Amino acid sequence: MAEMRVRDSTSQSVGRINTLGLSINDLAALLKRLDEADGAASGKHRRFKRRQFRLAALEIEVHHAGSVPTKLNVVCRNLSSGGAALLHNSFLHVGTKVVLNFRHAARGIAPVTGRVAHCAHVRSLIHQLGIKFDSPIKPADYLHLDPLEDWFTLENVKDEEMRGCIVLVGTSGMEAKLVQSFLKGTEVRLRCAVDQAQALAHAAEGADLIIADPDQQTLELREFLRAVAEAGLSTPILVVTARGLDERQRILKELQPSAVIAKPLTRDVFARALAEFLIVGRSGASTVSSMGVSDEKVAMLPEFVRSLNASGADLRGLLERSEADATQAICSQIASAAPTMGFAGIGALAEQAVRSLTQTRSVESSKAALQRLIDACESAQAVRRVA
Repeated sequence: MAEMRVRDSTSQSVGRINTLGLSINDLAALLKRLDEADGAASGKHRRFKRRQFRLAALEIEVHHAGSVPTKLNVVCRNLSSGGAALLHNSFLHVGTKVVLNFRHAARGIAPVTGRVAHCAHVRSLIHQLGIKFDSPIKPADYLHLDPLEDWFTLENVKDEEMRGCIVLVGTSGMEAKLVQSFLKGTEVRLRCAVDQAQALAHAAEGADLIIADPDQQTLELREFLRAVAEAGLSTPILVVTARGLDERQRILKELQPSAVIAKPLTRDVFARALAEFLIVGRSGASTVSSMGVSDEKVAMLPEFVRSLNASGADLRGLLERSEADATQAICSQIASAAPTMGFAGIGALAEQAVRSLTQTRSVESSKAALQRLIDACESAQAVRRVA
């Protein structure tokens, strides 16, 4: 199978490594024509941002009802959080289950389950398959995205979808009014903090996101991020700044906020950035313990996190072997213990997995719920990592 890579894999010899069997030039020309057709069509109704992701040979498993799964190598055109576009030499019925064997940046081959959402004839025997994933993925796990420019998941954001509470700290009064204007029509509550202490207090009372602006020099960003971590807060932090590219890269690399976006802010970019935290949940806050530093069990956190990480690895192995009883036993243990250690989100995922296993008695049928739990366990942290 061809390696997962962002660059156009049709620059290499294709031969019969996929079901199309086209020559290099023919495949490249076909992909170009399809891309141009997509570019001419309006994308304003798309939910997830599509990213070009050309693979000359992506292994998939096709699960036809009542038959043994069939393994095929198809061409991958693009990828989004919600699905993928593939090229195949045959028609597939809408609703057909498929498993796409992508290569995860950290875990190697990582199957992604979905179903055929549409199948369109392109020419001759060639069909384009639109695959809808059972659960959204993070495209950054499979292809390289610029963490300062191209990390947004959603193509478009509706005002009525935006709800929650954000804390704004460090910005000027004029920019605070600009942010407030961006939030008109949403159900987002904005709390403006005059200093670090008030921002921490607001976040402790409950906030979905902290927006920090270091440009006015009323906020020392490194100190603030450390204070948030020491307070045991798992609230994600979005940094907005007019500083140059090199400085934004340094902030992201050294201080490790959840994200950095550049000024001047536009409503579209601001909305898509907020959506990562208020809609998509990109921050992964559920994988960071909410336990306070004064909790009597806080000394047990590091060991518990290691056990969660290990449980994720164990579940991955059990999933591959389809061992239902052992899988359910581990999920039940996580569901019971995780909330008491500040991992309510992971506990909820474990409960979902237990319910699915109880109802279906099938690891395969519970694969989506188990994969979400595995990802959360493997990502678990005692506190948000700050330099």
